[in-house]
Amino acid sequence: MFLIFLLITVLLMSYVSIAWTCLNTPFLSFNLTAKIAPALLTLFLLAAFIIPHQVYNNFSYALQVAGHILLGLLFLYFLTVMAAMALQLLFKLTGHPLKIPLGVFVMIIAFIISAKGAYNAFKQPAIVNITVNTDVPGTDGIKIVHLSDTHFGGTVTPSRVAKLTKQINELEPDFIFFTGDIFEYAGRYAPLFIENVKNMHAKLGKYGVPGNHEYYSGVNANMDMYRAAGIIPLQNKTAYVGKINIVGVNDIVTSGIKPHYFEQIIRNGTVFNSNYNILLSHTPLYFEEAANNKIGLMLSGHTHNGQIWPFKYLTALKFPYINGLYTKDKTNLYVSSGTFYWGPPFRLGTMNELPVITLKEDQQ
Repeated sequence: MFLIFLLITVLLMSYVSIAWTCLNTPFLSFNLTAKIAPALLTLFLLAAFIIPHQVYNNFSYALQVAGHILLGLLFLYFLTVMAAMALQLLFKLTGHPLKIPLGVFVMIIAFIISAKGAYNAFKQPAIVNITVNTDVPGTDGIKIVHLSDTHFGGTVTPSRVAKLTKQINELEPDFIFFTGDIFEYAGRYAPLFIENVKNMHAKLGKYGVPGNHEYYSGVNANMDMYRAAGIIPLQNKTAYVGKINIVGVNDIVTSGIKPHYFEQIIRNGTVFNSNYNILLSHTPLYFEEAANNKIGLMLSGHTHNGQIWPFKYLTALKFPYINGLYTKDKTNLYVSSGTFYWGPPFRLGTMNELPVITLKEDQQ
């Protein structure tokens, strides 16, 4: 269903973009080639999304990368065209229709926007330092690195992950927590991704939960990849490490977890002791329920903070906790915008980030 919606959207975006550009650029015409180009582009993107999931070789990898880049460029160009169309309409309504063709200007502006978006996406994640209070003795100074939505695969190459591994190891964390969407159709490069994650060192361990993309590509296979990389999967389970309870839940939306079951999973893991409770949940839902059940810190991702403007505002309609630190009573929620990104290698108005959370014992 998602693929059908995506293809229809691509067809409409490409048709509007090509038609408007041809009609607003002096040296172009909306001829037969221009009219069939949207269909050809849509068919290419269909192949780029299907073939790499069935065949793992250099060609399929290149096709996947090209498809992601093209989809991002198309969307950014479509946004620029829509802005130009709005400008034309505004001037027409005021009785002063624009006489100059805007096609070339739109191409230049779209190129600048795309270059900026690619630059943001290809930067290594920025370290975001967060301090949260804890009232549990013996937890002061514990350092946590939070990885989410890494989407290893496509344009997130093994060499970029190797740089991330070095970046993390220099932080010398106590824990590394993975909150889903880690391996994104890694294909033939899966062993390299696994090896890089395996080389990420945490004094007290690496733990993770599945996100929605783990379910799309086979949750059992993905959990096997977690284990091979040294990540302990917590699928509706709790791990006890010193004075820390680490409660992990499966992706709320994909696995259909309702609020009452969500709370039961938490209570099952936290009722036995007075440790500091950390909850790993890919989707940032049920924060109030977490706060009502003794969770000190909830870590989530999924939203990408919208990734490409203006999706941030659309995403916020569904997920009010979209990015950053939120507090309710003694419970903290941190929603990561993503270590990297999904699909198109572009970010506008958002960034790749690597949250580093340090627990600080309350002196009161």
